[in-house]
Amino acid sequence: MNPADVLIPITLFGGCAVVLYKYFDGRNKERMAMIEKGVSPADFKSISPFRFWQGNTFSNLKWGLLFVFTGLGLLTGLQIESIFGFNEGSVVFATILISGGLALIIFYLIAAKKLKKEQ
Repeated sequence: MNPADVLIPITLFGGCAVVLYKYFDGRNKERMAMIEKGVSPADFKSISPFRFWQGNTFSNLKWGLLFVFTGLGLLTGLQIESIFGFNEGSVVFATILISGGLALIIFYLIAAKKLKKEQ
């Protein structure tokens, strides 16, 4: 048995454990220091490393449109390459960029219309 077969999983899981431990330990120390100073932890809820999970409908719409249209561009490019016999991959790359740009334009139009309705 090769020593690397044993050391790689140990290093991988050990490294993940150390990172998680340091993260939660640092977060605990930070919260304890805030309590000692008399600062409410609720004041810092908006300063979260996971703030992209908060419900921003425009952001979610943008990313959803971008991923869907990029996937459609990938499928379209692969079909064009297989039908016409291109082998370079430039058609796939071009269709991904075009469909991604189209998704962002559609997002802009939808967001502008919603903002106009709200005002």
